[in-house]
Amino acid sequence: MRTTATCRPARRPAVEPLRPSANRELLALAREPWVLPARGLPLVVRPSAVRDLPAVARLHARCSPRTLLDRYRAGGRPPGIAAIDGALRMPGTVVALSPSGEIVAIATLDDDTSHNHFCVRVGILVEDRWQRRGIGAELATHAAGYAHAAGYKELISYPGTSTTAAQRLAVEIGRTRVVPDVDAHLHTYLRESAALGLGSVRQRLAG
Repeated sequence: MRTTATCRPARRPAVEPLRPSANRELLALAREPWVLPARGLPLVVRPSAVRDLPAVARLHARCSPRTLLDRYRAGGRPPGIAAIDGALRMPGTVVALSPSGEIVAIATLDDDTSHNHFCVRVGILVEDRWQRRGIGAELATHAAGYAHAAGYKELISYPGTSTTAAQRLAVEIGRTRVVPDVDAHLHTYLRESAALGLGSVRQRLAG
């Protein structure tokens, strides 16, 4: 990883289903559903499936332009159906379901061709009315654990409106630096203990 202030695009292959440095046992744990306590309301977090497409599309429709801008930039517009479908097929994507079964948040891990093969891009979207309940932080911690189990060393995030809030969240995961590039973003270095952040692992440790 370069230590200069800007990042240069690097050629890299597409994300593989299983990297050589991946930990199979941890990845199996990462795919187990777990319960996220959102200030007294339990959300079930599980791996995404293609069948979730209509529900995730509705999630995006319920989000404000500001929330979409924070997640995707792109002028506060949601991604197209094909992009959502692709995200749901990624092995690191998880969705959070409310007690009524409605999908209210989604976290993705995706290929980032602007960085080397030790980096993976993280994205988190939480519906407006479910924000400020710690859901984003819980999903980010789980995503970091999954990324570490999959053999990655860094999380890359692209906050839309403010790097400050995203940095506060990221430093809880690992050492983080801001790259003030034209496409400003964050690098978060994953600790060896990152796998302990997997939702199912934390649930087991909590008893």
